[in-house]
Amino acid sequence: MALAACAKGLPALKSSALKTSENLIPETPSGAPNYWCTWAVQNYMYGHHLKEISPEILEGDSGSRLAHNAMNEQVLLGKDGWAHAFFPRIRKDLYLMLDDGWESGGTATFELDPAKFPSFAGPPAERLAALNKAVQAAGWRRAALWCRNTPGGIKDEHLEILSQQADVRYWKIDIGDPEFHLVDVRRADHTQLQFEHVHGEPPLNGDWRRDGRFGAQPRGSRRQQILARTDVYRTYDVTSILSLPTTLDRLVEMLKGAQGQTEVNALLNVEDEVYVAAVMGCTMGILRHPLDGLRPGADTDLFFNGPRQAKRRMDEVVRALRWQRIAPPFAAGNGGVEVSREVLTDSWTFERGQTWETDLVGQTVHQGAPACIARNIALPRVTSSGEKPFVFASRFPNGAVTIGVQERTRSGRAWYMPQSNVELHVGDAPGPYGIFGCCATLSLVFDRPIAGKRILAQDLTSDEALDVTDDLRIDGSRLQLTEANLRSFGLRSVSDGDLSSPGMVLTLR
Repeated sequence: MALAACAKGLPALKSSALKTSENLIPETPSGAPNYWCTWAVQNYMYGHHLKEISPEILEGDSGSRLAHNAMNEQVLLGKDGWAHAFFPRIRKDLYLMLDDGWESGGTATFELDPAKFPSFAGPPAERLAALNKAVQAAGWRRAALWCRNTPGGIKDEHLEILSQQADVRYWKIDIGDPEFHLVDVRRADHTQLQFEHVHGEPPLNGDWRRDGRFGAQPRGSRRQQILARTDVYRTYDVTSILSLPTTLDRLVEMLKGAQGQTEVNALLNVEDEVYVAAVMGCTMGILRHPLDGLRPGADTDLFFNGPRQAKRRMDEVVRALRWQRIAPPFAAGNGGVEVSREVLTDSWTFERGQTWETDLVGQTVHQGAPACIARNIALPRVTSSGEKPFVFASRFPNGAVTIGVQERTRSGRAWYMPQSNVELHVGDAPGPYGIFGCCATLSLVFDRPIAGKRILAQDLTSDEALDVTDDLRIDGSRLQLTEANLRSFGLRSVSDGDLSSPGMVLTLR
């Protein structure tokens, strides 16, 4: 069985779990502005039929130009195109974000390129509307659009009205709009657009030769100003191999700067760190895709490489999105964040073909982030005889609680899970409880005894809950799951060949 392959040498679990015919996951999408972005797969399209390929051509401006050129109607909407092949189970939860290369004449014309998309004729609004309908016909929520450096002035109003006429609802504004003119125009014209703004970042935080920390972002800083004016703030680009600590540290500092500011309603987008998004109440700008083995030699992919093998972790996307049907993302200014004093620092020595930043090749890079993070809940307690994993948790406005335990990376050894015991005080939170990742034991501690409760667990890729009451240890107000429990319940419906970490929802009745 696929489950046995994922257990990695663990003894077989003698489970008395019973199927219940109940589904703990709503059929209705959350409505959160999550999207799958085409940029990473665009960067993987060049060179499929070559006998050899030099990684240098994929780096920097050269690689970006190749990715720009790769976007067209056939790869997107053809019979086996991305829109029809990717994420069949959760397309309705996602916008399909067209990144650089879809428009002609610049980076913010909103004119669908007629040479690349020849089937869509007519005036600009009609062509854009037809594209949007084709994306929806493939099962996606809608098309969403990338742009950079919008023109300003009266031209901004024209672009927003054009999108409104095409029923486009989301813009990924990569750089530009420094005075938030787009937001002012939207308010005046009552359009239904949502905007994602950024503060452009290098792919690594801080002094990456030493500790790689992002740095404080107090109220009034430029990043916090952007967060206060936009709908979604994206934490921005990262390296593939050190994505987790880089993203966690950015997220922490943005949350710390926003805490207590109830007027800050923007959501934080943590890009492809989908389990971070699910646990921490953020949105996703998903980049991973399932294509591999299509380039010669080492099959170089600058966006997804290294031992994590993210392109073989597609189930994680399904689990994260389906959790957000239960507990949708919530505003950065909603509540507060606690951060442990302990900092974990990951490292990696980059080889050619592992980064688009040429200057990083051959360099040993360090990125640090807090060992534990908690949003609107007490910090988890983590004990280990050696190294610790990254652990983070949240309590959502609707009473749901999440906890994530994720792997570490260091030169010579990557994406490994240190053995640890984790304890989370959930207090009076009614749940459901989302659990992402693995540890030796996970203890949920309630503010009341739970003996006699019926406990249901469900892999977030499954459509049926299990009654696991007799499989778990209950001691007064403490509920304990072992690693075998987490893998058995959280990987119950693992896809063939998928390497994803467990992800499940648990309820008490």
